[in-house]
Amino acid sequence: AQMAEFKALEDFEQIATPSQWNIHVLLKPKMKVWSTKNKNYRTVFKRIEYDSPPKFISNIEFKFKIDESILSPDESQALYNQMSKMTKDFRTQAMALYMQSLGREHELLTNEIKRIIDGFPNENDDGFDAEAGCAAFKQYHELRDKRFNLETDQSIYFLDVQRVEDEDS
Repeated sequence: AQMAEFKALEDFEQIATPSQWNIHVLLKPKMKVWSTKNKNYRTVFKRIEYDSPPKFISNIEFKFKIDESILSPDESQALYNQMSKMTKDFRTQAMALYMQSLGREHELLTNEIKRIIDGFPNENDDGFDAEAGCAAFKQYHELRDKRFNLETDQSIYFLDVQRVEDEDS
């Protein structure tokens, strides 16, 4: 996949107009950020699916010691149950908020990149064949997008392995 992407980039580089090349250069860091945001978003989505929150959320626990010599066992257990429920509710709300923020970041960046690509120059200027450059860029972008998604799939595979290991134990 990387070789095809590299070849497509070389092809684009050979026929791109100066304005097309400038847009490519401006888009490159955005795509890198998008790749990271996409990876984070899809990882959290998978964690929610597998009920496996990240450590910074799962490490949060609301618990304090109750003097069981004063309270009855039933009262003590009821208080511990309330603490557990509060912890679970907090973790659920924290995951939902985390997912919401990652989703919004991902959505905004995806839309911005889509706007740039949809507006990619394809009209001839200054004697350059912009249509060929536009087609070459879109081919390159599709291959880059495919690679980023493949890298994301590989990076979240550990959650599938972890889930199987947890089920086996």
